Amino acid sequence: MQHDYGRSSLTNLMPTPQSSFMKHRGRINQHLSDRKRLTVGAIADPSTLSIKPADCDLVELRLDSLGTGENVHRFAKECPLPLLITARGSEEGGQSNWSKKEREHAYRAFLPYAALIDIELRDFEPLGSIIDDAKKLGITVIGSLHDFEATPELAFLTEKIDPKADLHKFALMAQSPNDIRKHLDIFERLSGRALSVMGMGPLGAAARPLMAEAGSLLNYGFLGTTPTAPNQWPVRLLKATLSI
Repeated sequence: MQHDYGRSSLTNLMPTPQSSFMKHRGRINQHLSDRKRLTVGAIADPSTLSIKPADCDLVELRLDSLGTGENVHRFAKECPLPLLITARGSEEGGQSNWSKKEREHAYRAFLPYAALIDIELRDFEPLGSIIDDAKKLGITVIGSLHDFEATPELAFLTEKIDPKADLHKFALMAQSPNDIRKHLDIFERLSGRALSVMGMGPLGAAARPLMAEAGSLLNYGFLGTTPTAPNQWPVRLLKATLSI
């Protein structure tokens, strides 16, 4: 994995007002404010960086899988779609052994290109400076929680809500139809909040269109050939299904 974190002040990160990156940020903020459903094409395999992204509304770059080398920067700079930047920690499925400081450097190096960033809710405090800088730049902050074993109780999830998150994302393993019901109940319990809810595992994957219909604003599929979560849909199929 390539590492090229770079160091820039917040002033140096600021794109020109008319840049495509600034326009993407404004567009995403408006879509989420309007509660518009969007499809996310996730990239975790470096070979996928050579294809032109299509069949999605925005692209997620999983830096924990891709690294931060020149090829990733080039893709980010040239991508015609809004970018979601994620450097997932190993505690919640990240593919690198980066320390918190290394993740902070990775996020900071890609803030100039980002319309959104995804940081686990458990790391909002240690990565707080990234969140603060992202907000100053008009970047949407996703607070995420991933459970690859089970679906926690709703009381546990509601306790994790953080006011600094513009959108809360819950990716939860679904072991039974009752878990799917719990996923749907999240929308009722947290009514009024911007949410992205998805099940993992075969049962959860089958219910992803149902979550989108219930109000999940960001709906993830993978670009290329490498899923970024268990039983994830190809983004082309997901977008086509949600368009029916």
